[in-house]
Amino acid sequence: FANLYMCEFVDDGHSVFPLSIIQPCMVDSWEVWSNDFKALANRPFGNKPVWVGYDPAENGDSAGLVVIAPPELDYPKFRLLEHHQFKGMDFASQAQYIKKITTKYNVKYIGLDTTGMGTGVAQLVRDFFPNLTTFNYNVDIKTQLVMKGMDVINKGRFEFDAGSTEVAMSLMAIRKTLTASQRQMTFEASRAENIGHADLAFALLHAFFNEPLSLDDNSKSKKSSMEIY
Repeated sequence: FANLYMCEFVDDGHSVFPLSIIQPCMVDSWEVWSNDFKALANRPFGNKPVWVGYDPAENGDSAGLVVIAPPELDYPKFRLLEHHQFKGMDFASQAQYIKKITTKYNVKYIGLDTTGMGTGVAQLVRDFFPNLTTFNYNVDIKTQLVMKGMDVINKGRFEFDAGSTEVAMSLMAIRKTLTASQRQMTFEASRAENIGHADLAFALLHAFFNEPLSLDDNSKSKKSSMEIY
């Protein structure tokens, strides 16, 4: 509220994704992606593959859905092509919206959190997308997801439209904290009306995770050699 309506700066000092590393990801998508992405077309990305990340709604939170274009030789960055937030939808309606996305894009991967309501959504999504990837959150899984996101964003391998400020706010909401036992580090997001429970950020992390954490973004162009004397 303070940021949106009182013109106050966001304190991102404890954020895993501070504004300083998010700003370089913000581009004019209508100009930069115009060669292969037509937002208003029936098939905005043609037959090119996309990955979908979804964070279901639970206990009044909003659900977050993202459609990203994975890196390719012609464009070696992740691109956030489309994103949505939903509130008050039952699990059947959430699954139905995901199904609509699969008719609009050539979806090759869907990553979905099965905590809480996500279990019901996952069961329905599997009916039309059997290769669904699910995440049952624990400290290790959440850490791996965030580490992958940090790797992608810190290396400047992610772009989204500069007008999508809710995406930036969602990422900035994730911060480090201790578990209830105070023995392990984990990650959580502060709740806010405009960003939910960082649903868009976690949906992004679910999508990024389809790329191995150990991948070197320059690995495809590197070759090893051996000299024999």
